[in-house]
Amino acid sequence: MDLTSLPFEKLTQTDVITASKLAKQVSDSPSAVSIVTAADIRTFGYRTLADVINSMRGLYTTFDRRYEYLGGRGFGAPGDYVGRIMVLIDGSATQDNLYNQAYIDNSGLIDLELIDRVEYVPGTGSVTYGNNALLGIINVITKKGSDFNSAQLAADVFSHGGRKERLSFGKKLDNGLDLLFSASWLKSDGQDFYFPYFDTPKQNNGWAVGQDFEEARRLFAKVEFNGLSLQAASVTRTKASPLPRREDAFNRIYHLVDETSHASAKYDFNISQDFKSVSRLYYGLYEDKSIREYGAIDPKEQFRQNQHEGRWWGLDQKFALTRFTGHTLVFGAEYRDDFKQVFSPVALDAKFQKQFVYYRYPYTNRTYSLYATDEFTVSDKLSANVGLRYDKPNAIDCSVEPCIRYAHKAAISPRLALTLQADTETTIKASHSQAFRLPNPYDVSSSKQSDLFKPEHVSASELVLLHDVSPKLRLTGSVYHYVLSDQHYVASASGADVFDGQSKTKGLEVQIDQSWAGDVQLRASAAWQDATDSEGLRLVNSPRSLGKVNLSWPALDNILRIGLEAQYLGSRITKELRNSDNVMVRPGRPVGGTSFFNLTLTSAQRWNGVGASLSIKNALNRQFEVPASVVRNTREGMALDTMQMDGRTYWLQVSWDFWK
Repeated sequence: MDLTSLPFEKLTQTDVITASKLAKQVSDSPSAVSIVTAADIRTFGYRTLADVINSMRGLYTTFDRRYEYLGGRGFGAPGDYVGRIMVLIDGSATQDNLYNQAYIDNSGLIDLELIDRVEYVPGTGSVTYGNNALLGIINVITKKGSDFNSAQLAADVFSHGGRKERLSFGKKLDNGLDLLFSASWLKSDGQDFYFPYFDTPKQNNGWAVGQDFEEARRLFAKVEFNGLSLQAASVTRTKASPLPRREDAFNRIYHLVDETSHASAKYDFNISQDFKSVSRLYYGLYEDKSIREYGAIDPKEQFRQNQHEGRWWGLDQKFALTRFTGHTLVFGAEYRDDFKQVFSPVALDAKFQKQFVYYRYPYTNRTYSLYATDEFTVSDKLSANVGLRYDKPNAIDCSVEPCIRYAHKAAISPRLALTLQADTETTIKASHSQAFRLPNPYDVSSSKQSDLFKPEHVSASELVLLHDVSPKLRLTGSVYHYVLSDQHYVASASGADVFDGQSKTKGLEVQIDQSWAGDVQLRASAAWQDATDSEGLRLVNSPRSLGKVNLSWPALDNILRIGLEAQYLGSRITKELRNSDNVMVRPGRPVGGTSFFNLTLTSAQRWNGVGASLSIKNALNRQFEVPASVVRNTREGMALDTMQMDGRTYWLQVSWDFWK
């Protein structure tokens, strides 16, 4: 649910962690915060973080049969690893340090059954989190062991030969020690796909057979005691892609293999009654072991495998001071060391034995940061939030102008927000902020002109209205304007790389949250956005309009809960077609909008510890396409610029709580 659905008198009892990293009222947050709870996840049958994101106001994802890509506020090009919205788990950034990718599908670290809530804070987040928090923050808050207080065994079956098993154990001991452990395994056979573009006898007449399977394994552990929190998570995911990297390798091995691990230790204690300290030490590991087969078979070079690896660690020390009347001051420092960022593809023979290394690009990065925010009272009805962050990077190992001018150049991220409590039912917020994103190793290693890359910058302005029409009805509205500058793009007329592009987006979002007697809940939102790229053209994969409705109610004397979800995704533009010189030969074409319904039936009560959930996604079996992440075209006029999405699918889960 969205926090703004709560009656005003209950807001004081609700914590919002991400918006300021302190517990506070939603109405005081500089942004229009949205939250999806564990109850929502179960009621509407969400299985991945991408499902959760697609239910949130103004957000959407795009799937290219490899990864789910995050989009919001007009930005969301398919295949864009960065996404520009930061994803956190319990306040720690989870993006890898090679691609800066947010893993929101089955490559993500957390099973959704372990999530207490997901928070989305739109707007820039660099004041608090620094690099890459351009368009918003999504924070995943995990459950505690006490939320389970048992062992839980779950078994899932779903469409296309899918199955999943999970074993979790959570307990809070009498001495206050809270424990949570979980392990899961998922496997799906996938589908066979027909692509007219590849319909030749040499390419299996356009059929990609057995090239859509997926397997994922997850481990998670969390221990909390007297202000100390220890957490570790890992995931290994293999996903076959039905589309090849090279056209002559269609229907051959192309497996995306990602391994991610993250560990953190946080200590939270009160130095005095009005002085609080939070210390966080974190470590991350990411490995890309993707493998693909060449079209032209060479016994000594039949496969190419990525042996890319990133490792990083950091320390964040934060203080919160409330000693001065009317002020809440948060300040601190962070050090992050990306001590390993290596791109190193190798050649394998027919027996998968390593033959030679194509190249090896090693990078490192160290960032020193200082930050401070002050939320203070201006008058009885007006408060202000002022923040500033200083980041000093050693971003890229380079010694060539102009790269050297920004690789070590400090970044300043300011924010100013005003909150007016017009009356007990109405809150108005206005904010302006700036944020940045440094070029990542993938940007640099994949470009022949890597020394021309610049950090991206965004300037964001937003106006928010929260109005309680009644204790059970709330209206949320926002208007915003973003300018994203110093972007890399390829000129349409010349095919040349340009590094000073500027994209603009403006938009409007509205949402109503209503509850009725009998525990009937409604959330409905609509978003309109207008986004243009550096050449004044409509941004790729940016829907002009989004609509979402979530309705749930109890049934059969509260034995079941029914969750009905409707989503509308407006028309989008595909990527443009280009020739071998990278010159545009056809602009992106429109892909029509689509609407679909999801239905979930969930047991509202557990019988002898047993519960069940059945979800039917795309219940009306709507057929639709989305813009492809990689477009292809031939001189004969054939083009592949969209990807077919799933029709109706099913997912059944049965879980059993035991050993209480």
